[in-house]
Amino acid sequence: MKKSFKFHVLISLLVIANLATAQKISLEAGFTNPACYASDLSTTYLNGNQIGLTTVIPLKNNLSLLTGALYTVVYADKKQGYPNSKGVNYYSFGHFADIPLRAMYTLPISNSFKLFAFAGPNLNIGLYQLQITQSTVSNIPTATTDMYATNLNRFNLQVGLGGGIQLNKLTLKSGYDFGLLDLNKKNTDNIYQKNWYLTLGYELGNLFSTEKKEKKVKKEKKLKTITR
Repeated sequence: MKKSFKFHVLISLLVIANLATAQKISLEAGFTNPACYASDLSTTYLNGNQIGLTTVIPLKNNLSLLTGALYTVVYADKKQGYPNSKGVNYYSFGHFADIPLRAMYTLPISNSFKLFAFAGPNLNIGLYQLQITQSTVSNIPTATTDMYATNLNRFNLQVGLGGGIQLNKLTLKSGYDFGLLDLNKKNTDNIYQKNWYLTLGYELGNLFSTEKKEKKVKKEKKLKTITR
């Protein structure tokens, strides 16, 4: 395992550890659709699922900071046709980690219903991506390739925006991230990765703090005062 890969995994673990001390944690899961594109190559669309933890850190005037740690598994099946019924099939299997850092604005409609919008950077870390090439074309060999070992950089900085709704503890949000960094480490052709996602979240609450215990103590003190 390369040092850079260990470093990125360490960052992800540190973020998850910080989430464990946050006051409000949400579990999120949903659909994601990354796209790998270049000026001289056809776009490869990957379909997958994403799951992870997020937290909202309140600031002022309905502004907050949205961050978290998310894990994504994706798959792609792409075929490139040639004359005489020849062709190449590309099968891709990928694993990513995402660490968003968004500025978020919330508009309360009622006590139970809110609208929100967010924008900001996202750190996308490539964990593993395997590409299986099955070819009947003479100059394109059949092969199995670890894309991060030979073709792609693991580190991708993205910037994006999105929005959604919150109903009590449930949230539904969607967003789009645009890749800023060239991922191609094999040659000078630029390769970028963008991503669209749709996730459903559930607020787990104040799991790792003493707020519930403090509320219980205050309630007991209040009851004792009333009964005296």
